[in-house]
Amino acid sequence: MKTLHPTKMRNAAEYVRTQHHVIVDPDHTLEDVTTPGYWAHHVDRLRVHDLIDVIGEHFDATLRVTGKGTGFVETRVLRKWEDDAPVAKMTDEERATIEASIPDGYVIDHTPKTLWRARLKDGGAEISRNHKTKVDAIRSAIVHAGRAQGIAA
Repeated sequence: MKTLHPTKMRNAAEYVRTQHHVIVDPDHTLEDVTTPGYWAHHVDRLRVHDLIDVIGEHFDATLRVTGKGTGFVETRVLRKWEDDAPVAKMTDEERATIEASIPDGYVIDHTPKTLWRARLKDGGAEISRNHKTKVDAIRSAIVHAGRAQGIAA
């Protein structure tokens, strides 16, 4: 029978590894954060065996740092949750199609305070705010553009 050597449990986890907490921009995906180059600016801060809690708009994950080098940090997904709402499951093509439908003269952006919002490009007047998804903000801009042009929505 194998046993754990007596000296292996001398250090508490807080002294061996660090746990980080990151809230990423809404357009970042789980695939983005598991790409080694994503963490390029944090190579000096992260160590092998560190944990990173990553919270995104449509996912929540815990990553373990498994390796690092100049300009990259390799991670392994320990735990993940992904939103199963239809908007979260859109393919890149579907997203591109919807984003291409943003009316001329409108801007869709995100801030922590306003969440997703629709604005006029000229002057920056806000049309709507507090949308949970970019798709909802785009729909709001389309409705506004239709009303502004006298088209019934």
